[in-house]
Amino acid sequence: MIEFKENELYLEIEICVDDEKIGEAEIELNEKMLSRLSIFPPYQNKGYGTEIVKMLNEKYGCNVLWVNADNKRAIHTYEKNGYTIKEPTMYLMTR
Repeated sequence: MIEFKENELYLEIEICVDDEKIGEAEIELNEKMLSRLSIFPPYQNKGYGTEIVKMLNEKYGCNVLWVNADNKRAIHTYEKNGYTIKEPTMYLMTR
């Protein structure tokens, strides 16, 4: 069973399965933004990400997030939960 353990000061969320921490998330409540989601490597590719995004959307009303353009696995997970890619507004620039 997946459960969330919240730190109310920062709304940092520990994601646990059977009392074992498998990841972390952070929610920006004012913007309804999923600002960070990390599933630890041993738990990736097991469907947890898709289920957790769905649960976070339902519980906190998340409707926006940022994701690196090269993170294809995360993009796929978010698209399965109804997110769509909008025109990029930020670019990484190096010199």
